[in-house]
Amino acid sequence: MIASPPRIGGLDVQGWGDPEDPVVLLIGPAEHVSPDWRQWVRALVEAGRHVLLAPALDAGEEATALRGLLTDISSRPAILCSADTLARVASALVVTGPPLASCLIVVGQASVEATAPLDGLPILTLDPDTLSDPAETADAVILAFLEQQAPRDALYYQAGSDPRTLRDALGCFATGVTVVTTLDEAGQPVGLTANSFSSVSLDPPLILFCLARSSSNLERFKRAEHFAINVLHIGQQPMSGAFARSSAERFDGVAWETWDTGAPILSGSLASFECATHQVVEAGDHLVFIGRVTRARFEPRRDPLLYFRGRYRRLHFA
Repeated sequence: MIASPPRIGGLDVQGWGDPEDPVVLLIGPAEHVSPDWRQWVRALVEAGRHVLLAPALDAGEEATALRGLLTDISSRPAILCSADTLARVASALVVTGPPLASCLIVVGQASVEATAPLDGLPILTLDPDTLSDPAETADAVILAFLEQQAPRDALYYQAGSDPRTLRDALGCFATGVTVVTTLDEAGQPVGLTANSFSSVSLDPPLILFCLARSSSNLERFKRAEHFAINVLHIGQQPMSGAFARSSAERFDGVAWETWDTGAPILSGSLASFECATHQVVEAGDHLVFIGRVTRARFEPRRDPLLYFRGRYRRLHFA
């Protein structure tokens, strides 16, 4: 059982098990949940669960940080926490729309008032000292609950179902990673990470990317007459993370150049495409930006940065 320190939702989390397995998120400090938490982790991993341990956070920032972590995890996790942290965990889980967790396991005495806001979410309240069957261990109770509420079986989406399930299904399609760039009306560079990129046509040469209506950069791209698509290679993973964060300093320390239109071209990218905005199409909660390629450059000897089921991947040649 090897621990790894991934960074998810802006937090350094500790992880055990296969990242492909269903996630159990343990809200720290772990020793406050149980003195036997390492035994529980081992049992969960052996049963085919991927355990993530979130760091202890200040009470004032915990709800926001946990909500960001839950949103960034590739699939809806089961949550394991102590009764002492339940109130802050509950505040992170109360959102408009589909729940951010598949189920909740609370260790200790949880009051009805603390769980009331989570009506509809499957909850197991576990007190290891008062198990009804002396031969039953706490980790066995947890696993039995998970098999009922967060099974490892295939998931299904039908029209009208939980959109998070559809998002997880779409995440099974592996993509490359790009940084889309343009200049705003003041001539300042604008950029963001996107994996919703595709070729459209060779004659005329058209490509597209999709941008959420909720993006703070939406209006800048709508007003732009030109933009660029920069396809990242495996060595540019930190750049992908920088342009995915909400920060005005995304270009700090990034080498970039301009060609004919002034749209930022990230130096050393696997491929870059300079485009004139050809068409903007409204499509649900996103806008589709179709660009006519006016210039392109690529480096075929580098490996691409891949994204699959919410995680960066490397290319393995058959």
